[in-house]
Amino acid sequence: MAKPKAQSVVQTDDDAMYYERCAGIDVHKKLLVVCLRIGRKTESREFGTTTFEIREIVAWLKTNGCQMVAMESTGL
Repeated sequence: MAKPKAQSVVQTDDDAMYYERCAGIDVHKKLLVVCLRIGRKTESREFGTTTFEIREIVAWLKTNGCQMVAMESTGL
């Protein structure tokens, strides 16, 4: 099994720290909103919740080298 790449953590001038490549997912009943951050650039996309569409998210994140994902759930 391949060893996962280490995540690059960047420290800014004001001592804030962030991951160089990460994503956040906002989960709704029929919609997933994914925000990908690479450095200081961000890109957001909307996806449905079918298995096919979730696999599209995974492929998009892998293509962009993202290994860290956080999720927000509405709970409804």
